[in-house]
Amino acid sequence: MSETEAVRGEEQPLLTVVGAAGLCGTHVLQAARQAPFRVRAVVHGPAGRERVAALGADEIVQADLAEPESVRQALKDTDLVFMIPPAFHPEEDVFASRALEAAEHAGARRFVYLSVLHPHTPGLRHHLRKANAEAAVRASGLDWTILQPSMFAQIVLSTWGRAPAGHVNVPFDVHNEFSFIDLRDLGEVGVKVLSEQGHGSATYELAGPALTLAEAVRLAGRARGVDLEARTVDWADAPLPPGVADDPSRGPDMRAMWQDYDRHGLHGNSNVLRMLLGREPASFVEAAAAFAARG
Repeated sequence: MSETEAVRGEEQPLLTVVGAAGLCGTHVLQAARQAPFRVRAVVHGPAGRERVAALGADEIVQADLAEPESVRQALKDTDLVFMIPPAFHPEEDVFASRALEAAEHAGARRFVYLSVLHPHTPGLRHHLRKANAEAAVRASGLDWTILQPSMFAQIVLSTWGRAPAGHVNVPFDVHNEFSFIDLRDLGEVGVKVLSEQGHGSATYELAGPALTLAEAVRLAGRARGVDLEARTVDWADAPLPPGVADDPSRGPDMRAMWQDYDRHGLHGNSNVLRMLLGREPASFVEAAAAFAARG
């Protein structure tokens, strides 16, 4: 089932964004509006349909990634695919294989898969599923690119940066370093690798500037004009966020992630992101200011 919002012109390639209604997907849609694409947004339900309609998607398709025929219909006649899998889903690698098969059946020219920084980390079970998904992408007959972003700045801003003034509980060591990528930069890179030649068979590590979680939370508060101080609480006892707490398949993976973050943080090198952008990646301060300005 699809809904056409506005047709840009049949000579333009059709980009299908799978997972378009999420935090990352909405930034990819915003970046794609500046590119010579018609954009089809694939969403899971009515709430997602409303969200992407406001962002000007040319087509909106509701699909269930667990149903092969639903995925085939969602990717029908597409030229380009940008796939954002659902977070912490136990069948992410299965969904990736299903989307790859549908893209090949549709005759798609390009397939970009959103993975994660350091997917082969043993302690991060949801990362390992992304590693399996990457293997499926590389084994496909498509012209593919894999993006491995670091932690999204907007995740920190929405999870801890909105807290009232005072202490903010974080379920891992707040003095560990993390690399943060502004999702506006990720959207820009996504459109770049889809629209330019020369990015086939590439796996790009996209790590933004690094700082401690304590510093990131402090900067998030400063952008709002409040004092925030992150403090570490036990990852094993911290409450799970809504949605995850009600799903027995996702809660253990999130706690495993907190445990690994508590030991190691998550950081990488910014050189590849800098090369692709042709400029310095956005700082956490810039991401926080933009987030605060949007309310």
